[in-house]
Amino acid sequence: MKSFLSLLLALFLCLPATVKAETPREFTATVFPVWILLKEVAKDVPGVNVDLLLPAGSGCPHDYAMTPSDRRRLAKADVLVMNGLGLEGFLGHATKRHSLLKPGASIVIAAQDLSDILPSEGSGSSHSHSGHEEAPHSANPHLFASPSMMAKMTRSIAAQLSSVDEAHAQLYAANAEKTALRLEALASECRNTGEKLKARTVITQHSAFDYLAQDIGLTIAAHIQPHDGQEPSARGMLDLVRLIRAKNVVAVLIEPQYPARAGRTLAAETAIPCITLDPAANGPDGLRSPLDWYEKLMHENLRTLEQALGTR
Repeated sequence: MKSFLSLLLALFLCLPATVKAETPREFTATVFPVWILLKEVAKDVPGVNVDLLLPAGSGCPHDYAMTPSDRRRLAKADVLVMNGLGLEGFLGHATKRHSLLKPGASIVIAAQDLSDILPSEGSGSSHSHSGHEEAPHSANPHLFASPSMMAKMTRSIAAQLSSVDEAHAQLYAANAEKTALRLEALASECRNTGEKLKARTVITQHSAFDYLAQDIGLTIAAHIQPHDGQEPSARGMLDLVRLIRAKNVVAVLIEPQYPARAGRTLAAETAIPCITLDPAANGPDGLRSPLDWYEKLMHENLRTLEQALGTR
């Protein structure tokens, strides 16, 4: 009996080490649309807790400044998953980023090795971006508005997580494939909708819809904001009115995250519709099925385009 109790005691003393080894690892996404993908790719992976760094309603964090709470959350992250095309400027350069994380933490860049990266306003042709260095300022970071680019990011995230956590590589890959196929089906719906539209030349508030326009087959004649968050001057507004008339622009696309005044003024001046589409830069808190939410949002965008632009 004594030896049996001694054995039980020895086993009990071993438990803390086991519990410590199974402590959930923190996978933290920087922004809401990246969290949507991470939530799906890491679904049902044992020992992983998925967190979101910025509040879900933050939108595009071009001018975001980190809070003490953000820094504490970063300091707990075992893996930080980010967009990687300059969207997370609030994190600073690569060296600073690593200093904000716990020692040994990994960084996953969703845009790593993606093809068909579009330029930002007036910066030339599309290109690929390796994701290993700081993103060039010419890269358009708004991948999340495009289901096809979201599918590519899904596979990129899964491949990188598989390298970080080889024990669960097959589960990451399986989750990613299911998610990517749903997003590719959504991208196909975008193309089908675009083929039915009577007219396809639009102007947009800023570069958030460039990738979605590529999915649908829209032509973006101009962006209202010359730079993110910067409203056009009076001269700029007059130039846009002339362009709308010269290019036969059929609609102004605005976003719920930005003031609508300039877009509505242009639409009223040129007698074309001003319609609101949501690029999915932000969303509600506490979503249990974020991919379902994304699909619903994109379907609403497609219905809005059909109603505003008409179908053949």
